[in-house]
Amino acid sequence: MSFKRIIGQSELKKRLGSVLSGHMPQSFLITGATGMGKHLMAEELAKALMCSHPTVNGACEKCNNCVYFDAGTHPDIKRIEATEGRKNIRIADLRTEVSGDIAVNAQIAPRKVYIINADQLGNESQNLLLKSLEEPPKGVAFILMVSDSSRIIPTIMSRITELKLKTYSVEEIKDILTAKCLIAGKEEIPDEKASFIASFSSGIPGRALALSEDDNFSEERDRILDLILNMPSCQLTDLLYDEFSFWDKNKDRVEEMLLLLLWTLGDLTALLASPVKGIIKNVDKEDNLIRFLSDNKWITFTNISNAANAVTEFSRGLKVNVNFEAGCCSMLLKLHKELAR
Repeated sequence: MSFKRIIGQSELKKRLGSVLSGHMPQSFLITGATGMGKHLMAEELAKALMCSHPTVNGACEKCNNCVYFDAGTHPDIKRIEATEGRKNIRIADLRTEVSGDIAVNAQIAPRKVYIINADQLGNESQNLLLKSLEEPPKGVAFILMVSDSSRIIPTIMSRITELKLKTYSVEEIKDILTAKCLIAGKEEIPDEKASFIASFSSGIPGRALALSEDDNFSEERDRILDLILNMPSCQLTDLLYDEFSFWDKNKDRVEEMLLLLLWTLGDLTALLASPVKGIIKNVDKEDNLIRFLSDNKWITFTNISNAANAVTEFSRGLKVNVNFEAGCCSMLLKLHKELAR
């Protein structure tokens, strides 16, 4: 896969193309939140750096270096990660895999490449790595990956070329979801559902891919919709028993559920303001929401706003360790007050 076949990140790919055809830095730092594709970008950059005939689009895909890289048998690539059961890369491993290895020339590629997960480097490890980054031998390149550049000590930042991954657009994430389905031989996700997942993922493809394969997420989303749609006919005893039981069972995913709830209430507000199809986030649930408003014409902007405030209040309470049961039941009762006549 060349840069050209990586979906999104057009500015970064153009920048890397210029690097490959001009002055070549020896140390790179790829930054981006978890799920942004740091590992994929690091692998493609490493492949291009080791390619015999790289172009502005990355690796040529044809030379022996590319063939060996794709087969996972290239001797000139090293990937440094924490060993199983550890959070951080051991100092001893860093000395063996990097400090004690960089003096050995590349066997077949133009340069040796070290891909290092810098999220797993403590300050002591970074200071050790600094010695290798200060004056790396000719024919050596480093690619570090980190979720936040503030985790990297200033002396390393001053010696490294930072490559920032930008959040992806909804259309780019939809393309990534489609590509994933094709590769896996799965049925393509319906467009409206894909649009929702892409929006809900906040521009992070890894999160979108995880949500698309998460049956619990689909169940949560349907349950949140049912909570709103059934509120006018819901009895308080059922609300405080059945609904709370569901929330209590899934309290480890409560932030996700609260966001789904806020999005659904936001869609009701949008439909009250302009009942035009295609303007809400839950596009695939639109007919249900329109029917709900039609059947409950007494619901106003004020009702929905008060309901949303109850959700926000519970969310804020969780951040200051409010009692979960008390906060959740209070939210459910306030929702019932605003959405049940």
